[in-house]
Amino acid sequence: MRTTQQLFDLKGKTALITGGSRGLGLQIAEALGEQGATLVLSSRKQSDLDEAVAHLKSRGIEAS
Repeated sequence: MRTTQQLFDLKGKTALITGGSRGLGLQIAEALGEQGATLVLSSRKQSDLDEAVAHLKSRGIEAS
């Protein structure tokens, strides 16, 4: 039987998260990043986007 960690392993995958700089989008980005996905975020406000990417990188998540 496989564990949930194995079932949701996203290593080697890239996720594009629109609205990923705050709120639910950022929470989804964190969850996908914790499962090993490389993240590409988009947002309307560059300053919010920069903060979100810095936050994710501080948690060891690869994001741009």
